[in-house]
Amino acid sequence: METFLFRRIRQLAKLFAWFACFVLVAILAITFVDVIGRTLFGRALVGAVEAIELMMGVLVFSGLALTELRRRHVNVETFQNLFPKPIFRLSTILNCLIAVFVVGLMTWRMVIKSMDTWEEQEFTQIWELPFWPSAFLMTLGLVLFLLVLLIHLYEAIVGRNGEKE
Repeated sequence: METFLFRRIRQLAKLFAWFACFVLVAILAITFVDVIGRTLFGRALVGAVEAIELMMGVLVFSGLALTELRRRHVNVETFQNLFPKPIFRLSTILNCLIAVFVVGLMTWRMVIKSMDTWEEQEFTQIWELPFWPSAFLMTLGLVLFLLVLLIHLYEAIVGRNGEKE
């Protein structure tokens, strides 16, 4: 049974994934114009590299939540499937705890960095684009990723989706 919160998190993850698609299209378009400009006209698109750098961070962090929600991350199974069910479940819970801890630390540091870029009004060198919008979008992507990890931790603890198949 899906809770109201889980449904909202799922919707937000899908929304962020769609946003990532649009960011990817923008990156492709800027790259295309830059390459055509260099090749045909001998002139690069001014500021293309810095715009793409900002968008790449947003792209990566926008897709993490949906990837985790669908459990599509790289999964290396060494000997975990050889464990008996109780040890397998404990291993799953431990893995979820480690993931929550690491992503929690990343999120905490990203929140601090986002606030710093806002307060210091940092800008790129060429177009003078502010860093804070992309930093806040990356932070939101990490927060959403952390929420999905917490849901998976809860499911592993109560015994759903963490069982051996």
